[in-house]
Amino acid sequence: MQLGDLELHLLLTDHWKADGGLMFGVVPKVLWEKQKPADGKNMIDCSCVCLIARKDGRVIVCETGIGSKLSEKRAQQVALREPEGMLHALKRLGIRPDEVDAVVTTHLHWDHAGGLTRRDELGALELTFPRARHFIQKSEWDFAVHPDVRSKSSYVLDDFTPLLDGNRAVEFLDGDAEVLPGVHLRHVGGHTPGSQVLILQSGELACAVTGDLVCQTPHLRVPWNMSADLEPLRVFQQKSRLFEEAEKHRWLLVLSHEPDQPAGYLEDGGQWRPEPRLT
Repeated sequence: MQLGDLELHLLLTDHWKADGGLMFGVVPKVLWEKQKPADGKNMIDCSCVCLIARKDGRVIVCETGIGSKLSEKRAQQVALREPEGMLHALKRLGIRPDEVDAVVTTHLHWDHAGGLTRRDELGALELTFPRARHFIQKSEWDFAVHPDVRSKSSYVLDDFTPLLDGNRAVEFLDGDAEVLPGVHLRHVGGHTPGSQVLILQSGELACAVTGDLVCQTPHLRVPWNMSADLEPLRVFQQKSRLFEEAEKHRWLLVLSHEPDQPAGYLEDGGQWRPEPRLT
């Protein structure tokens, strides 16, 4: 779809399942399962939602999903389907990996950063987008390299350390930044120390990629959050701020793990209205 001078394409790169308790934390199952039914193992359907944007002649990728490096055991655990869908989708758009100018990752968890790297025919790690500038909060990188015991399993070093090792493809941020004209990154923290939200602006129009600040449509309720959030109160504060802006200025929101109509608008009273041109 066209949003001002932004050309936007939505990609659901991976389909998988996550534990309902992980996704909704202290929210009682009797409430969340009305919207996201769980299977016999208490798992709910998820997608990795990525955004491709063309602006001012540049190609910007936000989120890369799980990628193709997941072990067979782990892939079975999360019922992963359609891995590495991003490169096929880019090909359909006529975009080669070396034509991507900028890559934004909201944070470095395995289900968001897995597609930053891949293995070549000999099994060696390589960058998926070798010519792109990768924008990451320094606080996120430092924590991902040395995570606490609770978060350790959420980070896979092979996903992101090659960006720095011999490639110098990463640009570290310290808080909010406009990395390209109209391309803003807001440091929100909460879910992880360096979580960020991408806000693309074209005049008075804007599109925000929420990352795990807002995973799915049920999380459009401020107090509904993931059990994986490190700072829940900060999540609530940042969600409230984002929702107020999105509703007031009619921002397009893209929800990171929503498998059914993940892009839309907040109407009066917080009602969700999907954007039919991005499905």
